[in-house]
Amino acid sequence: MVSTAKRTLEMQLLIGPHDAVPVAGRFSYRSDRPYEVEVDFITRGRSVATWLFARDLLLGGLRDETGEGDVRVWPFREPGGQRRIHIELSTDDSVCELSVRATELTAWLEQTAAVVPPGREDEYLDMDTHLARLLAGKH
Repeated sequence: MVSTAKRTLEMQLLIGPHDAVPVAGRFSYRSDRPYEVEVDFITRGRSVATWLFARDLLLGGLRDETGEGDVRVWPFREPGGQRRIHIELSTDDSVCELSVRATELTAWLEQTAAVVPPGREDEYLDMDTHLARLLAGKH
């Protein structure tokens, strides 16, 4: 049986030094895919992008800057402001930076840890199934 942790978090798409647009991030985690997180970005009631990346990036990004390449995550606090986590997503064409409240992201990550404890992902990974999907061209 597959266990999941899902939550929609209010995020900010940072479009300038002092400008941001609200975006909902629907975060999903599944026990049968224990290393990855799926985030579906929703604005004006419709999905505009979906990204898959390692849960470890979010866990590490709670404390320090982590990631390289397509996804980077780091903690941030404006003077007198609440603690936030920044997530930078890059493609060949563009870079987008999002921000989410650290308390909200931490609460969701705690849900994922109840599904699969960090460091024990290999106990939940069915390598035969994933290899068969890969060879069949399904991700």
